[in-house]
Amino acid sequence: MKVLHLLDGSAFLYRSFFALPPLSTSKGFPTGAIYGFMRAIFALLKTEKPCYFAIAFDMPKPTKREEIYKDYKAKRPTMPDPMKLQIPAIKELVDMMGIRRYELEGYEADDIIATLGLKALERGFSVKVYSPDKDIMQIIDGGLVVINPISGEVFDRKKVLDKFGVPPEKLVDYLALVGDKVDNIEGIKGVGPKTAIRILDKYGSVENILRNWEDFKSAFPEAKRESLELALNLLRLHRVEGLDFEEEELRLKAPDFQRLRTMLEELEMKSLLKELENLSKTAAQKNLF
Repeated sequence: MKVLHLLDGSAFLYRSFFALPPLSTSKGFPTGAIYGFMRAIFALLKTEKPCYFAIAFDMPKPTKREEIYKDYKAKRPTMPDPMKLQIPAIKELVDMMGIRRYELEGYEADDIIATLGLKALERGFSVKVYSPDKDIMQIIDGGLVVINPISGEVFDRKKVLDKFGVPPEKLVDYLALVGDKVDNIEGIKGVGPKTAIRILDKYGSVENILRNWEDFKSAFPEAKRESLELALNLLRLHRVEGLDFEEEELRLKAPDFQRLRTMLEELEMKSLLKELENLSKTAAQKNLF
């Protein structure tokens, strides 16, 4: 079966930056996020040997979620300047590696991944999504799993049920009830994980709660209908209108080894240069790409 590998570039960029010590070149250019990001790419290429591979990034402009709720993700720290400086280099390296890159105004990387992943399932692919964020787990299905690229944990339907107490298709309802501090979504006051599971056992979904609001409100008098509706809208992943793909667009292309060598030398990344040489030798020996 054809396998599509999808990586949330923005989520992993953040994790790489904060997980590693502040590395830099002899000229002072920061490189920690680049190093962590590219180590993950080389590891994935080595272990998974993907034929179809794409990476999605957020864009700096406001998303559709921020248009309806200006405080969405407001509690997240401002992106540090050293991280901002590394983003163009990371995207350039991704392109040189022959990996298809996506970024679209108004949409988050999660939305792009959800759109591509679900379309790929319809076309007979199995899908592996690499992301440390729980929001993307709502699209997990029989042929689609989410892998945390930091811990290596693989989340299928059973793993989501074991971790959250609800299946993937109810994860949005669960998060709308308990809230999501990372994205500044408040949830229902007094509702924790166990209570949320009991509520969903009774009502089935947040939409059904809203249809039976007075009954729900009698049990949770501090609940705010508008806040719950907003949470549901913010947490749902959006299919990106007009986003489609031809199979060949997602096929991993031959890396531009010479340009990659030059850039990694400029970034003074000796260990990544070794990874690149190993990839180049493997590609030549096995007639890859």
